[in-house]
Amino acid sequence: MAKFSDKYLKQTIEVWKPYYPEVLTFEDAREIAENTIGLYKLIMELEGHEDQAKV
Repeated sequence: MAKFSDKYLKQTIEVWKPYYPEVLTFEDAREIAENTIGLYKLIMELEGHEDQAKV
């Protein structure tokens, strides 16, 4: 699990806040960030860029 700064998590909450009916927590923001990284890695692997997917 990656470590995200409080500043990054606050920015993540601000970006995603309009799309959620509930107030987002730091844990929600961490999960969003982790899932976004996972999606990016999967796309890179599917496109044959495994070396770049090691973020």
